[in-house]
Amino acid sequence: MLLPNRHRAWVRILFMVGAAALFVFGYQWGNQYQLRNAGPPQISGVLMRPPGAIPGFQLQDPIGRGFNQDDLATGWTLLTFGDLSSADGQLAIQRLIDAYNRVSDQADLHDALRLVLVTTTDTPNLARDFATLSPALYVLNGEAPEVGRLRDALGVNGDEAPPVFVFGPGAYLLALLSAKADGASNAADLTAIHDRAFFLLPKQS
Repeated sequence: MLLPNRHRAWVRILFMVGAAALFVFGYQWGNQYQLRNAGPPQISGVLMRPPGAIPGFQLQDPIGRGFNQDDLATGWTLLTFGDLSSADGQLAIQRLIDAYNRVSDQADLHDALRLVLVTTTDTPNLARDFATLSPALYVLNGEAPEVGRLRDALGVNGDEAPPVFVFGPGAYLLALLSAKADGASNAADLTAIHDRAFFLLPKQS
């Protein structure tokens, strides 16, 4: 003879919800533990170990709004240099936007990501036109000595195609991505870096 189940339905439901919550918590904790005990990300670019810092700078966009190190310190940034009047400069913007679009399914990274092209020639009309291609894109310029100091700080010279510099929160330089890499490769590297940000960024006191 079967005995009637003396537990009320709400008690059984409460037990089931608690078991499900415990499973989810254990799964997430296990994933976080594995990530925090993993090594640095494997990328096609070059990681900066330890992360670098650059001196202060002051640039502006085509309508005169300023952009400096404080802006760089918020969120994530892909930054490179280019001449908008040349195919190489225009292709650099295309690769930046492609990388941005490819991380659109990663809300935390996508919403915090900006794209910066520092122009090496003064072409304000082109800069205004290109700046409309993406809400995340900043086309910046400044006085020649100011741009020169930033290039020097990042080790960019006039004979080589500049890499794409990956900056994390706090304006820390975390990686250099190849100037020849396409948007898909840059997006994959950026995703790996973002996922290991706790490993790469300086520990906060």
